[in-house]
Amino acid sequence: MRKIHLLSIVLILFIFSCKKENERKTIVIQEDPSIIQDQYGRQLILHGLNTSSSAKSDSERLPWIVEHDVDKEDKEFGFNFVRYLIFWDGIEPQKGVFDEEYLDKVEERVNWYTSRGMQVMLDMHQDLYSIVFGGDGAPEWACRTNGTAPIEIPGGTPWWMKNIDPAVINSWVNFWTYSGSNKDLQEHYILMWQKVAERFKNNPNVIGYDLMNEPWGGDLIKVFITGEFERYQLTAFYKRLIPAMRAVEPNKYLFFEPTPAPVTFGMPSNLTKISDTRSSSKTVYAPHCYPYDTHEGMGYTATSKSQLKDWERERTKEIKLHGNVPLLTGEFGLSPAQAGFADYLTDFNAMSDRNQWHWAYWSNDLGGWGPLNPNRTETAILPHLIRTYPKATAGKIKSFSYDVNSKIFTMTFTSNTAISKPTEIFVPNRFYTSGWDLSVAGTTKYTQTTDAIKQTLLFSTTDNNKEITITITPK
Repeated sequence: MRKIHLLSIVLILFIFSCKKENERKTIVIQEDPSIIQDQYGRQLILHGLNTSSSAKSDSERLPWIVEHDVDKEDKEFGFNFVRYLIFWDGIEPQKGVFDEEYLDKVEERVNWYTSRGMQVMLDMHQDLYSIVFGGDGAPEWACRTNGTAPIEIPGGTPWWMKNIDPAVINSWVNFWTYSGSNKDLQEHYILMWQKVAERFKNNPNVIGYDLMNEPWGGDLIKVFITGEFERYQLTAFYKRLIPAMRAVEPNKYLFFEPTPAPVTFGMPSNLTKISDTRSSSKTVYAPHCYPYDTHEGMGYTATSKSQLKDWERERTKEIKLHGNVPLLTGEFGLSPAQAGFADYLTDFNAMSDRNQWHWAYWSNDLGGWGPLNPNRTETAILPHLIRTYPKATAGKIKSFSYDVNSKIFTMTFTSNTAISKPTEIFVPNRFYTSGWDLSVAGTTKYTQTTDAIKQTLLFSTTDNNKEITITITPK
């Protein structure tokens, strides 16, 4: 009996110790709707380019890049993200007919990014509704102009003025109507998106989908005067599209945009709250930022500076309205020939850092506003896009900043040791020609290594739930 009693005690102690060990190991990696996380639970800060404007007019709707260009974005420039343009007319050129060959070519290029660990957001791009009107986006069969022929606008007129073309207006109005003989337009748009989501659902580095680039209302009164377009039609569109996407893809991020103007200039949006159908939201607000004077080539003027401040204020309000969701600036940019371009990029990046906002620069095309010249040498834009930043954090960031003059980077975060991958900080060699020093406060239990190829600091700690501050300074 005594042996049985001792055996029982040992068994109980063994079970108890196993339970305690399991409790110790099961530190939960929770989904946090206020940040963007990778497949390992790390908080991401996404920096990258739009790829690319050239695809709008390409006969195959594909960007100019080859794989070597992606390799440079990853290793030399330190980008961890791409906003990759795709097009409705490439996916569904005839009604109900889906072009798998186009999606094959898209997938090939997407894999150039994801095989390197970069995150891809697929952007369903449009401008002026369709290439039929000199823009891009919808296939010809989805252009319902009520018999109105497109008009020509005078040379030198801004491209966006084509939005007053009655044929463009009628096409948009019919798309948003969602009733009667026009109901099929949104239904096919949704079906087309489901085809894309089905294709990419098993690639964990395809992080999500931008549901429509710069959705435009067509009816100028509803866009600019009453706000009815965003408040009713665009909101209703998202409320139809998001559940349909979740039926195919329950886990990726869904990026949603307000109307471009006047939001891009710093004015408020009229969207009502956009909600996810998941229990833990994975939606991201994705407005564009183009102060009017910088967009139209007049430089970073006092008006532009004021509009950038307005933009930050209004977007801060709107992310709270939508449930404290993350924000990604899907587009921003300007010509390097403009006065004050460097100051604009410095101010934009400082705003993004202090709010932990993500961005994709418009765009990666060679020349013009791009970071590279036609011969692939750097323009004056690129050095302002390359910066020290936390690509992925094993925990939650409290704050981070990078000073472009001193090259000092500081980051404070709360650690989560349940995350198996290290914190990754991009530290570009070009700004630390004599090397850099790392100082750490909040823990002594850490290891640091570097990935020389990707110019990345890898930081790990065994201290859980500790507030840790990392500072990088040039030697």
